[in-house]
Amino acid sequence: MKFRSFQHYSHGLEMAMHDAWITTKVKSALAFAEPTRGLNIGVKTHAGRVALSGRLNTHKQCEEAVHVTRGVQGVVDIDASDLLTHMFTPGSLPEAPNAEEDRDYGAQSSTKKDDK
Repeated sequence: MKFRSFQHYSHGLEMAMHDAWITTKVKSALAFAEPTRGLNIGVKTHAGRVALSGRLNTHKQCEEAVHVTRGVQGVVDIDASDLLTHMFTPGSLPEAPNAEEDRDYGAQSSTKKDDK
């Protein structure tokens, strides 16, 4: 019984070490690759599946981060759903911070133009 428990524990420890090694390799690759150098990208790995997170300036930077990660040996899959741009979250439309105020402002300015 103890031997089986030790095997289970050692397998879990081996997987955790493997994931930590992949995380380190991905972080290094992102830090040294020209297109992703200096970007703040979080990296987590579970069973070879790498999850990237953070806010970047452009969608091209997101694509480049995925491309660099894909090139790291040991990466089984990549989840980039938490890799967002400052512009807007993928799948949603950007909206003005004070949309109601902007509409009121546009209506007021158009009446002023008509009065002239």
